[in-house]
Amino acid sequence: MITILILQLDGTILEDKHEVLLKRETNWEEEVVVRCSEEADRITRSISTHTWEKPQGWYLNDGSGRLVIGYLY
Repeated sequence: MITILILQLDGTILEDKHEVLLKRETNWEEEVVVRCSEEADRITRSISTHTWEKPQGWYLNDGSGRLVIGYLY
């Protein structure tokens, strides 16, 4: 199981933590990283909307600001 946290730039948690059960289907070591990235993309699309206007970027659906995407491994 992995936990994905959505943080504001000051470090406070923006959304509840997202716990995801990942089941490996291969012996490929990077499979977990790929599956985690896929889940993060799904969460991104559920809490924000991308635009090519305003400037271009991901904007949070609640109107509170922009989404800055980053990963910690």
